Amino acid sequence: MRVCTCNARCPAATMQSDADHVPGMDKMQRSMAVYVKSLSKRAEGDDKEKQLPGGHLGSSMVTHGEDFEPDSEFGNCLSSLGRANERLARVQETYVASATTSWLEGLERSLVQMKEYQATRKKLETRRLAYDTSLAKMQKTKKEDFRMEEELRAQKAKYEETSEDVFRRMQDIKEAEVDMVQDLTAFLEAELSYHDRCREILLNVKREWPVR
Repeated sequence: MRVCTCNARCPAATMQSDADHVPGMDKMQRSMAVYVKSLSKRAEGDDKEKQLPGGHLGSSMVTHGEDFEPDSEFGNCLSSLGRANERLARVQETYVASATTSWLEGLERSLVQMKEYQATRKKLETRRLAYDTSLAKMQKTKKEDFRMEEELRAQKAKYEETSEDVFRRMQDIKEAEVDMVQDLTAFLEAELSYHDRCREILLNVKREWPVR
């Protein structure tokens, strides 16, 4: 156990770490939440069915395309691109789910961990002040006082216990960086897959497009 003196603070209480990046992490988490919400926001169409805007667009194009004769080039193009947009909407739903479970939830877990660390550091500072006060009282007394000695030992024990907790939480945050990199990698892969799939769907439409 690390023991502190009246003139020295435990390294765990003062050492700066990545947990001090809470504002940046908080902003990133909020931005990601807005990003996911915007991609997953559904709207109600004429058929009262709620779906992504791209899905509504696709459905309206397919429906209107069917109003034309079977050999209508314009009608066929509308239907083709409309069905593609319906597929794009389904791909988007899959992407949103992947982005949420990989990066957004990872950010939320990390943010909770960092805020708990900060709260423990504040608790440590409070206990340091209590320990310093008790020690100062002990140093000023001119005779032995059993109650003061007991109070000093109790304050010191509380301080050292919280110091250990701070150090442990700090180490947990550093070790969690490995998981954060894995979560970020999963998000990158999901984003790549999403855009690749969207491009593939549109290119398939383009290959059959009458106008080159």
